[in-house]
Amino acid sequence: MHKIFCRSALLVAICAALPACENLQALEGVQIQGVDLSPLASAGRSLSDMGEKTQDEELVIGASTAELLLKQAPLLDNSSVQSYVNEVGRWVALNSERPDLPWRFGVLDSRVVGAYAAPGGYVFITSGMLAQMNSEAELAGVLAHEVAHVVQKHHLDAIKQKAGAGLLASVSRFALQASKASSGDISSSDPAATQKFDQLVTNLYTRGLDRGDEYEADQMGAVIAARAGYDAYGLANVLQDLGTMKQDDATLVTFLKVHPNINDRLTRLEPTYQYLDKAAAGGSQQTLEQRYQKALSTR
Repeated sequence: MHKIFCRSALLVAICAALPACENLQALEGVQIQGVDLSPLASAGRSLSDMGEKTQDEELVIGASTAELLLKQAPLLDNSSVQSYVNEVGRWVALNSERPDLPWRFGVLDSRVVGAYAAPGGYVFITSGMLAQMNSEAELAGVLAHEVAHVVQKHHLDAIKQKAGAGLLASVSRFALQASKASSGDISSSDPAATQKFDQLVTNLYTRGLDRGDEYEADQMGAVIAARAGYDAYGLANVLQDLGTMKQDDATLVTFLKVHPNINDRLTRLEPTYQYLDKAAAGGSQQTLEQRYQKALSTR
């Protein structure tokens, strides 16, 4: 197994000390502690030939989806925690099947237990979820689950299936709306298409993905985390801890609604862990409890 290590050049932190904004375009030109957030703002722009470029299409849909997720809760106002989660997330993503995506990770300031992925490499985790974890391996396991969703294009495929080609063609115009609005020209915008897309995405995240997609993300996520050098049982440990919480806990209700039964998830993970145990025989798997606690002590 690889040893866990940090490369500052890989760190692209979504820092939380941002001014209130209506959309991702507000991040254009913003730098916090030397980190340029413009790539997040520009991900959905300059893609007029979206229909001809599959990955460009994914980035446009992902940027629009990430914008909606950011409207549900603000980013946590703690640049150290944001940087740490990005550091872990980027390393995990580099060990996935899609290392070249412009991966970005952010911590949402919300007591609700949750983690969310959007097409194109956007991953968000709540401060409420971080509070339920005890080690970096557990963080890596949850992030790897979300990375697996992106790798397998679970949300992208669900959005495409529900939206249809006509609506997705309108998504390419979202890139122009912010710049047009800033100059007072909104003639090219399509409010009806925008509203329809927003409602479709909102419904998807409220309802959740198909159970099969979640099981697949569990299994692939465990493999990705192990490949990155972490204890592969990190995700299972988080699930077990969540299973001990009161099932009517207000912070947990949404998580349980959009995911399969926790015991079912753990049962379906068993063959994957048996395989990983054999593959890692004699190897070193990291849990890094102290590093996790130290990183989150700045909250």
